[in-house]
Amino acid sequence: MIVSRSVKPLERLKRKTGVENLWLYVLAELSRGEDYPYSLIKRIREDFGVTAGKVIFYVVRQKLEEEGLIRSHYVERRKYFAITEQGREVLRQGISYLKELSERLHIVSGI
Repeated sequence: MIVSRSVKPLERLKRKTGVENLWLYVLAELSRGEDYPYSLIKRIREDFGVTAGKVIFYVVRQKLEEEGLIRSHYVERRKYFAITEQGREVLRQGISYLKELSERLHIVSGI
């Protein structure tokens, strides 16, 4: 019983930094080069251990495109996505925020 209590906060942390921040992983993968949705979902799962359903991925992808952080184009019948310069800047800011948060946690906890 003690083990399950200590695991729940870690599970919540993983969930919150996983699917709920899918936009960050999409931008990171697209910073390596353009890609199409199926491959992008697979790479996110392999590289970050984040499994996202097609619907949530579609919603996130749509919002990123509406906000100008990614753009899309067709190659034959396949739709590809690429990160924009604005998307690269938001990705840099997101990574910077996570680094700062990690550093603060280390300082405060003394670990």
